[in-house]
Amino acid sequence: MNKKYSLAVLLMTFLLGACANVPEKIAVVDSEVLIDYADVKTEPNANIGFKARWGGVIAKIENQPERTMIEVVHFKLNRSKRPVISDETQGRFRLYYQGMLDPIIYEKGKSITVVGTIVKPEEGKIGEQKYLYPVLKAEGIHLWKKVQKLDVRVSHDPLWYDPFYYGYGYPYHNRSIIIQRSGKNNKPVVKQTRSNTK
Repeated sequence: MNKKYSLAVLLMTFLLGACANVPEKIAVVDSEVLIDYADVKTEPNANIGFKARWGGVIAKIENQPERTMIEVVHFKLNRSKRPVISDETQGRFRLYYQGMLDPIIYEKGKSITVVGTIVKPEEGKIGEQKYLYPVLKAEGIHLWKKVQKLDVRVSHDPLWYDPFYYGYGYPYHNRSIIIQRSGKNNKPVVKQTRSNTK
């Protein structure tokens, strides 16, 4: 088995293991109706009692008598229901968990996804600005692990010759293969980029 074939087999193995897998604590049956965050922001009291699955980044955590409140900056979820962090957010929400969650574990800046029941919204403040928070009574919480990246660079590959590339000798392609590991099963996700150089 030559090196090029071995690399192809390795990449295929990573890609097959990269399928979306929703963590058990935030999984729901296919028939479950889930209310979108944007709908609750538009009509704060119209969906009380319905289920929702929201996620984002922890902005604040507060232990209260017999329960924990977590304030979350909302972001959209990907296929695995992990928040996709970007420069745009629709706002914030609060979740309440019956029991104590350790602030050292559920620290500010970590990604979180929660499944729960929509309850009455709460008034609060972000800085000096008044804010009406959508609220979830949490039934399942998943705290996401930080993504680990391994950058593997492969170059000088004459088998990737491009007949439309003009120059002296064979060009080579810098291929940057990013292997991301995250989630409950620490499954790898492979991303590959190419660039032409002489």
